Amino acid sequence: MQTIVYQSALAFGAGVILNFMPCVLPVMPFKVQALLRETTGTTRSRALAAAALLAGSLVFFVVLGAVTAGFGLMWGQQFQHPWFRLLLSLFLFAAAAATFTGWSWRLPQFVYRAPMSRHLGAFFTGALAGVLSTPCSGPFLGSVLAFTATRSALETMAIFSAIGTGLAFPYVVFLLWPGLLARLSFSSGLAVHFKMILGFVLLAAGLFFVQGFLPPILRQAGWMMLVLGIGVWLVFRSTHGSRVGLRPILIVVLAFVVVAGFRDVSLDGGNAGVPWQAYSDHRLAQSVGQPVLVEFTADWCINCKALERTTFKNKKLMDIIDTMGIIPLQVDLTQVDDQRRELFDRFGGRAIPYIVVIDRQGQLVQRFTGMVSAETLVDIFKSMDG
Repeated sequence: MQTIVYQSALAFGAGVILNFMPCVLPVMPFKVQALLRETTGTTRSRALAAAALLAGSLVFFVVLGAVTAGFGLMWGQQFQHPWFRLLLSLFLFAAAAATFTGWSWRLPQFVYRAPMSRHLGAFFTGALAGVLSTPCSGPFLGSVLAFTATRSALETMAIFSAIGTGLAFPYVVFLLWPGLLARLSFSSGLAVHFKMILGFVLLAAGLFFVQGFLPPILRQAGWMMLVLGIGVWLVFRSTHGSRVGLRPILIVVLAFVVVAGFRDVSLDGGNAGVPWQAYSDHRLAQSVGQPVLVEFTADWCINCKALERTTFKNKKLMDIIDTMGIIPLQVDLTQVDDQRRELFDRFGGRAIPYIVVIDRQGQLVQRFTGMVSAETLVDIFKSMDG
């Protein structure tokens, strides 16, 4: 009993931390809008909104826990299906359009006559936060998911419920604590600008999940147009009165800067960074006598992309990989087959990004689920040579 309580507490903490992971950014506009709707609400209204948001998160995670226990699915496995990522992208693009235009989602009338229908938005926000958190991983999550691998379905569902509760917890606190919520009340002018920022976040999220379906030139063009759109909005926001005449000139200059900047930018991370080799058991066997760094990653994993553009481009890490002859091996879990799943399980993986460090004797010495700093990896490799 103590073990399940302890693991549930860790799962709750893991859920709270997920709110600060890059992959949860796409749901931030929905959560903020759910909070803003309640800035002038009564105590009862705020409590109902909090309950609805928590219920949405719990429903998703209970179902996910049941499916995981029944079918042995990986954390975030739904993102491996192209149709899921495509539908999610279309939804995020539609939400961005609604944010920019002020258009409201309209459901059948009987839905609005149902009890607590006013808080349906909060419920779906909680559920959507759960969906978008599953490409994430972070502190505690790996050990918690490893624990569920050997437990009953009910215990697994309880652990997943704790993750969902932790994910919803900060927003429930905002909704139930009027003093904190009141600080989110914006003036009308600031609210409009904030709404535009949220719209751009949704556009970026939709583009991230759909880019795998696009050829490189369209992917590059999409991100270029997004950056240009943000720049044009900033130009219009900052030029008023006598400076209105500067807008055409500033927009032309901006367009030249954006095009020139993207011409030399690779959205796949370019060649600068860890020189990954595709993992194979043969390559691992050949590396005995040399340290090995293994990364499990996927195209749909936002945290993985953040890791590859920060930690794995760190000069100190690059230098020590070169001087120590470290072999960097990468496993792509964008599409998982039985062989890759067996490999992931063999290394003890439960969520990505998942990093494994192997010493010169072929012994696994450290593993990380989620973000890890370059300094941590450098210290581990230095300790191998005393």
